[in-house]
Amino acid sequence: MGLAVFLATGSLSKAQTTPPVQPQDEAYTALIKKYLVDPRFTTELVDHMPASDTVPSPLKFFGRIPGTPGELTYAKDIERYYQELAKTSPRVKFWKLGTTEEGRDQIVIAIADEATLKNLDAYKAALAALGDPRKTSPDEARRLIKTTKPIYWITSGIHSPETGGPEMLIELAYRLAIEETPLVQNIRNNVITFITPVVEVDGREKIVDTYYYGKKTGKPKPPLVYWGKYVAHDNNRDGMGQYLKLTQNITRGILEWHPTVVHDLHEAQSYLYVSTGTGPYNPSLDPVQTDEWWLLGETEITEMAKRGVPGVWTYGYYDGWVPNYLFWIANSHNSLGRFYEVQSYGPDIQKGLKLPPTTTSREWYRPNPALPSVDWGPRNNTNIQESALMFALDRVAKDRTMYLENYWVKNQHAVDGGKVDGGKTGAVNAWVVPADQSARLNVIDMINDVRRQGLEVSVADQAFTAGGVKVAQGDYVIRADQPYRTLADLYFSVQNYPAANPRPYDDTGWTMSYMRNISMKTVHDPAVLKEPMTLLTTDVAPRGIVSGAGKTILVNHTGDNELVTFRFRLKDVKMLAAEAAFDAGGKHYAAGTFIIPDAPSSGKERTAVEKVVADLGLTAEAVDAAPTVKTHALTIPRIGYLHSWLRTQDEGWWRAALDHYGVPYTYLADTKARQGDLRKRFDVIIYPTVGSSARDQIVGVAMNGDVPIPYKKSALTPNLGVLDAADDIRGGLGADGLAELQKFVKAGGVLIGDGSTVEMLADYGVAAGVTVTAPAELYTKGALMRGVFTDQASPIAYGYQAKEMPIYFADAPVISVATPGQGGFGGGGRGGGAGSRYAQNITPNAVPAHVSPWPAPEPGVKPAAAPAEPAETEPPASRQGGAQPTQHPRTVMAFPAQADTILLSGMLEGGSALTRKALIVDVPDGKGHMVLFGLRPYWRWQTQGSYFLGFNAILNWDHLDAGSPPAPTKDAPAKGTEAKPTE
Repeated sequence: MGLAVFLATGSLSKAQTTPPVQPQDEAYTALIKKYLVDPRFTTELVDHMPASDTVPSPLKFFGRIPGTPGELTYAKDIERYYQELAKTSPRVKFWKLGTTEEGRDQIVIAIADEATLKNLDAYKAALAALGDPRKTSPDEARRLIKTTKPIYWITSGIHSPETGGPEMLIELAYRLAIEETPLVQNIRNNVITFITPVVEVDGREKIVDTYYYGKKTGKPKPPLVYWGKYVAHDNNRDGMGQYLKLTQNITRGILEWHPTVVHDLHEAQSYLYVSTGTGPYNPSLDPVQTDEWWLLGETEITEMAKRGVPGVWTYGYYDGWVPNYLFWIANSHNSLGRFYEVQSYGPDIQKGLKLPPTTTSREWYRPNPALPSVDWGPRNNTNIQESALMFALDRVAKDRTMYLENYWVKNQHAVDGGKVDGGKTGAVNAWVVPADQSARLNVIDMINDVRRQGLEVSVADQAFTAGGVKVAQGDYVIRADQPYRTLADLYFSVQNYPAANPRPYDDTGWTMSYMRNISMKTVHDPAVLKEPMTLLTTDVAPRGIVSGAGKTILVNHTGDNELVTFRFRLKDVKMLAAEAAFDAGGKHYAAGTFIIPDAPSSGKERTAVEKVVADLGLTAEAVDAAPTVKTHALTIPRIGYLHSWLRTQDEGWWRAALDHYGVPYTYLADTKARQGDLRKRFDVIIYPTVGSSARDQIVGVAMNGDVPIPYKKSALTPNLGVLDAADDIRGGLGADGLAELQKFVKAGGVLIGDGSTVEMLADYGVAAGVTVTAPAELYTKGALMRGVFTDQASPIAYGYQAKEMPIYFADAPVISVATPGQGGFGGGGRGGGAGSRYAQNITPNAVPAHVSPWPAPEPGVKPAAAPAEPAETEPPASRQGGAQPTQHPRTVMAFPAQADTILLSGMLEGGSALTRKALIVDVPDGKGHMVLFGLRPYWRWQTQGSYFLGFNAILNWDHLDAGSPPAPTKDAPAKGTEAKPTE
């Protein structure tokens, strides 16, 4: 008996009988063998294809099979095929999850035996019951576990260049629907398989366009500049923010169906990585959760090893820390989330694919490693992940009661964990979000966001005190005794990532209340659960009002993001900004307050103002007299928005914020900046980070050869050119474009940027007095840190009344600013290899990282962070002579002076490299300004608390000098800019 036959028959369960021999599709099977360029990458599960008289095979429907070299399939055609499967097979059901930003369908199919699909709603109800132990007794749960079937939801195609998953899922769907082997019968009879073949549908159509453009023309193909409307790779980092339609659709599906397993398919490792992770595992996860990663992961590894398939491994790639991935939506809702990384599909054959020793070495977690050299083709990709998936499905089918019990237990643990005495154990019994906060609408926005992700939020019916926390009537209470307490723990806790851990895969800190800049209190007393409160059943929808009948309307600058919407919706209404705080009508108003002078008490304009205030939920007062405070006009700017054809990954989050809050702009490529006349067209130019080096940002898509590279809609590329188009995307900003940006600023324009744009402006000498460094001793990644306002009179700081706030800092740029009187650049050279001295420690969490408390201690207690001042810097030799500059950078926010007060959540080593370094710099140049951010004000739909730093720069574009200190004299620097010794 051959090995394949032995293994196939060995999987026969006692309850099954050997089925009759099924007719085979000889043509399909021959193509499988033809396209497999290395026979080691196959198993008995996928080396053939049965025939069906009623259900069309992929070969019959498309005229080719998955794994065909040189071919890709559009998502719209995969959808058509899935619809055909549902029409022709009683074992397949098709429906739509929702639509994308560009209006395409996001779909799912369910595959199971016919009887199961007829009773699909009953299984849905049973899984929901297992998901809520508050409503389902242990006896009822035991009964349901015996009779219910788990849902195993496979998703793919979220990363558009990873093309193999959608192709393979065409074949897997057909195979699961028609094959009669014992293994497939076991899957079909005991598991409900969901398949969403393409998550990022918009991006799938674009990658197929670009591939065929290159194939059919023989010319260089355009890069995949855009995937979805807003972001590229970061579409798989939207699990917490959930702004993208694809994330929202999947989340609604998980909340509706309570899948037992969610399995996302990717392509970034050789040859098949099964997710477990190096750790640290997020401590908010139930131990059962992480045990399941290994329990199921070893199934694929062992089964593939038994068949001699090389390069199937686990552990040493991903960590298991940050919950922002698509599959973590399952983990945060007590399902089992996991993923694969597979060698790229292609779809072209790679002869002699060579891999480095770090990929091919034999390690404890990789006992059957990838090969130094191999021929690789798309059918290899199809075979390896289709085989592994079928082994995983079979294992869940065999152990279905265990996985259902685990799901019940994780939910039970979540509920019970919220009831323990937090006063004795330190456990959280509830989170309280005060309703009466300065940024009241930002609070409501967060409450609505977590509700849409399934978290239960209540409102306190009356004032009470629990665990020393005073709760006011109307405050929001998030009870910890609910099934999705896991999600609350993940989002609201303070992250602590000691640097001795393995290198982090992504962000290390993300505490939601910090990123939203709102107050949240934790209650460690189960008595809070007995206090009267009312569960919210719909989103909070505040209705704004204009009180009073005076002719001056005041809208306090609270930092609520809806205020920027208020200004742009009423673009024809004259508005002023107060340059200082003031009192009027018995109420205190912050600097930046919106003032509508001489407003009529009735009529069209008054009605328009009242309607916008009401719709946005704002509070306005109409007073009799204008306040006696210095003001300036809030002139509506003409906004240009520059993007690079090199990469649009990060700039999309800025666009998302502008679109969401109704800020209009003209979107154009940085290549067009070279055409000049920018000041005639724009008052403000936003140029977010490109995420590349400063040099690459200047060069852009290289001008190699003389063949243009178009990015536009055409007969060959019908899905391109949605957001922007060009006949030739080569050239980048260029030195001439950089010069035009400087001309724009000198002529009175405002240029706003972060990340690599800041580095570019500093490195090429455009932002005078500013340098960017990469300190070798600094080791951090995506953490929340303390920002200290150094100039609260700046319009950029309007609405932020506290002296400090939490900010998100990626790891760069580290900005140094020259003090007045020096006239030069400052800071040291760029370092490298940050964190290289940190070795992996198997018990790194024994010594927690030092995080600084937030909020700051009460008055009378020594502050956590001394005010930050710009550090003194030395001018370079090239600037030792000549006249002193007449304009100087204005530091609006900086890191604290003490290193141990910087980190609030996440990871930081070498924090002394950040002390006093600037986080926001206003660089005047001629008549205009450059506003440079070292922090990331718009990061992954998570940093809503810092959005208004950017909005303020836009709204006050022509008065950024407001509140400036007196110009420095030759002998005396300006007040507040003297260099101080580091403490």
